[in-house]
Amino acid sequence: MIQEASFTGVIRIIFYIILISFIIRLVARLALPIVVKKAEDSMRKRADNFYKSQQPQRPEGDVKVESNKKKEKREIDGEYVDYVEIKD
Repeated sequence: MIQEASFTGVIRIIFYIILISFIIRLVARLALPIVVKKAEDSMRKRADNFYKSQQPQRPEGDVKVESNKKKEKREIDGEYVDYVEIKD
């Protein structure tokens, strides 16, 4: 048994698809900024907590100078070879 789609049925389906897409866009425009803001706040709090846990608490006025310079040791992987230029 083959059923044919009526013209009004096709138009109704297209209308529903367009209506649903507009509703999804509206909800996304309203809800997405709220979700992003909450995620940003959560990540900011975690970063602040991580930073505070890494820095030791010192009394006010206490100064400590930390240097990031590290002495580099060069490791030699072989012997020094002196090359002699050969003239033709």
